[in-house]
Amino acid sequence: MMELKNNDIMPIYDASIVYPNTEDPSIAALKSIGNSLFNNIVIALSKIIVTTNLIILGHTLYENKIHYKLIITFQIGVFIIEFLGKYFILGLIKYLFEDKEDNEELYNLYIRMKTSLVFLIPIVITPVSICSYFLLELLLINYTGISDQIIIKEIYLKFLIFTPIIYLFEILFFLNLQFLHYQKQTKAVFTYLISFLIAHIALSWILLYILEIGIAGLTSSYFTNTFLFYFFTNNYVKNTREGWIQNFFLLIPKKENFDGEVMKTLKRKSFLCLINLVKTFFVHFLYFLSIFTDENQLVVNIIYLNFYELISAINRGIYYSLKRYILTNVESMEKRQKYVAIFSLYYIIFALSLFLILFINENILLDSYLYEGGEQTLKSFSKKLKLIFALCILFNCFRNMLNGMIRGMNIPLSLIKKIIYYLIGMVCSYVLCFHKENGIYGLWIGAFILNLLFVLESGYKAFIYLPQFFHSYI
Repeated sequence: MMELKNNDIMPIYDASIVYPNTEDPSIAALKSIGNSLFNNIVIALSKIIVTTNLIILGHTLYENKIHYKLIITFQIGVFIIEFLGKYFILGLIKYLFEDKEDNEELYNLYIRMKTSLVFLIPIVITPVSICSYFLLELLLINYTGISDQIIIKEIYLKFLIFTPIIYLFEILFFLNLQFLHYQKQTKAVFTYLISFLIAHIALSWILLYILEIGIAGLTSSYFTNTFLFYFFTNNYVKNTREGWIQNFFLLIPKKENFDGEVMKTLKRKSFLCLINLVKTFFVHFLYFLSIFTDENQLVVNIIYLNFYELISAINRGIYYSLKRYILTNVESMEKRQKYVAIFSLYYIIFALSLFLILFINENILLDSYLYEGGEQTLKSFSKKLKLIFALCILFNCFRNMLNGMIRGMNIPLSLIKKIIYYLIGMVCSYVLCFHKENGIYGLWIGAFILNLLFVLESGYKAFIYLPQFFHSYI
């Protein structure tokens, strides 16, 4: 066996729990690409729902016009609750089952965590929901020029005040999907995901466009479907686990589900939850800076940031697929090389296709999110962003793919370098946006610089160490 120069880059694992895959590497790589969304299902589905809600509001007309102030107020309210509470809990679910192999142990943890979340979600989200009204007033009235308190109160009284109960069922629904994913019930996860989106869109369409009850219709659809699909998935889990520890179908926690192991798990995973929040900090920083631009730029940036977050969530699933394969696979060197090469080729084709679509169709996001693409002023900002935003998406894809390679070889970037890169990106965004007066165009230049730094660092390590990794198992 060839010995690498850097002893720290080789992963240590128990080869008895992984098995060679006899499937053709090209087929295995294609399946991995297709399943990658489910590797980050909690964050990806959360972003898909936010995207769906934005598109629904973007096609809701008031007096034959798009209500831009309503979109801004709604999305900033979501931004406040996500950053101050929801993302922490999503991080808890995201990392919950990673170190569990035994099915019974996995199920026991699932039951105990569900019991804990029934109390944890309201405790975390309720104070944030209450404070969101005052934070909206502070941000909107003082910095965006939206002085109409009727809009703020409408968003608060018809949506934000209900988020503790909506997010309770939504996050428990996510927990069920995450558990089913770790049980390799991919077909069930996909079915429930698609069914939820169809049901939410259909009910929202009836309530908003036929009955014309406004934001209350979106809230009603959101709550109804998260409530129903939590119980649908809960019942599915219960039916597939007969004879195991009883799974409460209703929200009635049981005493035996509270023990010291739950608290230990929460303590262990809380650090990872903070890491999940840190990973999204730069995007939330761009959200925050765009509030200080103007209304038109803010609307465009809300749409672009939402799509960027959605693609980033999908990219994280790609990262997990590549990382886990390299970290645990014990196949021959030739098969490992072929798999990684084909997987990367498939994903590069996807990334380049997405780049070309965004670059050639400069208003494709506005056309998707807003009725008839919105006003001409918005389209002028979109035209200016078409190259830099497409490059940000492309390099974010490359960044996650390369990061998956080097993390699979157990050579992550140092924490100091990550902090430096993020600081460089944040400073560039701020300076270019305000001091150089480039507006949101400057924000995306800063985002591109950040992605470029990570691509160069990860690309260099992958180029140096990946060939040694493969040859080390000859």
